[in-house]
Amino acid sequence: MAYTNVHRAFLQACSNHGTLNKNQAFSMYMAICAQHDESNNVPLEEDLAGVIEAINERIYRFDQKIALIHYDPTDMDFYVFVNLQESPIDLQQNVFTAPELHFFRVLLRELTLSEDHTLAMITCLNLTNDTAGEGMKPLPKTRAEQLLQEWEQLGYFLTLDDTCYLGPKSVVEFEKYLNRNYGDIVTRCCLCNVTIFYGIRCSSCPQILHKACMKKYLRRLTDCPACKQLWSVPL
Repeated sequence: MAYTNVHRAFLQACSNHGTLNKNQAFSMYMAICAQHDESNNVPLEEDLAGVIEAINERIYRFDQKIALIHYDPTDMDFYVFVNLQESPIDLQQNVFTAPELHFFRVLLRELTLSEDHTLAMITCLNLTNDTAGEGMKPLPKTRAEQLLQEWEQLGYFLTLDDTCYLGPKSVVEFEKYLNRNYGDIVTRCCLCNVTIFYGIRCSSCPQILHKACMKKYLRRLTDCPACKQLWSVPL
């Protein structure tokens, strides 16, 4: 597939938005085709996979990728523009101040360490107290609220029912970072071997799996892949 202005425009859109659900991504793809595709072909959803594959071939050498992820808290698929370098947080130093980046790290840490990887919003705002020290003043809670909104728009976090979750972008972009720093806390889905934060838990054992992985597995088998007991949790 030739690399065209459609690819360039879609990459720019993904980079600007950070995270797009599948419907948003296809709507954007259709709009870009209408503007840049001179073939007058009707855009198809399956064409988008080929466009993203061609883009990834170009940007992989820059440690960048457009990843497709099924995000269990919303049961939706997202396209996420991610940086695969070891310290993606540090790349934001020209955008956010040192106290703001420290707040991001603290929030990432506490969400990772919490039992279900969620925090009440009031708890998130109170984490600003941890941003003081080393010559830094505590981050004002009003600024913390603004940051959470900005980071949620980019897909780093998600708020549902006044509860904060790791967003689809954090789940993908910070997988290496979280495994390196909290390897004794984070676990992997035993079906796809990818780090898992949100999923579905077996009723007979502590195993947690991606819902999408379990749906595929149950097409062939009926037991838990970990404890081998009959799977009884509805999907």
